[in-house]
Amino acid sequence: MSDHHHHHHVSGKNLFITIILNIIITLAQIVGGILSGSLALLSDAMHNFSDVLALVIAYVANRLAAKPKTKEFTFGLKRAEILAALFNALVLVGIGIFLIVEAVGKLIHPEPIDSTLVIWLGMLSIVLNSASVLLIKEDAHENMNIKAAYLHLLTDVMTSVAVVIGGVAMALWHIYWIDAAISILIALYLIKEAAALVTESTAILMQSAPKGSISKRWPK
Repeated sequence: MSDHHHHHHVSGKNLFITIILNIIITLAQIVGGILSGSLALLSDAMHNFSDVLALVIAYVANRLAAKPKTKEFTFGLKRAEILAALFNALVLVGIGIFLIVEAVGKLIHPEPIDSTLVIWLGMLSIVLNSASVLLIKEDAHENMNIKAAYLHLLTDVMTSVAVVIGGVAMALWHIYWIDAAISILIALYLIKEAAALVTESTAILMQSAPKGSISKRWPK
């Protein structure tokens, strides 16, 4: 497996498996969140979905890196990749805001939640995300895109741990507002991550001009 000639292939294959695992988690948590009434599960699903996007971008970039370079071609695809990142990040900001609004409503009027489903699906996310982390750990050392995806997955393990703790608290003490509280924390984290991506991708797409030239052209 450590044969350098197969490095790109191995990395691509592991990344692909990781994408599939994260799609499974996202779908399972969306269904589970709807069935159990847990916003924390839905928030975690969106966080996992942001991972899927990060992994897909890393996968595409990885495939491009393996191709022989032709100037026009790679530049065009790179731009498409950044546009996709910007679009996805904006969607995630919107979803994050929606989840916070919903969660505030649930904080005011807590409703019973099927904590068993929350615990099991949180555990599933921890297991599959940990497997994903191990799958791309090697490649994360050598590739910036994959390292970013790797860090995303690590934070996902943490958010899923928070979901499980919330599930256990609901099962033991029936404090259902904790689900909304965890949901708000995850959604805020999601918005913070997505906003950074919006800023970064916009700067690249706008080929951010030197600051001096902007103030000359646009008087305050």
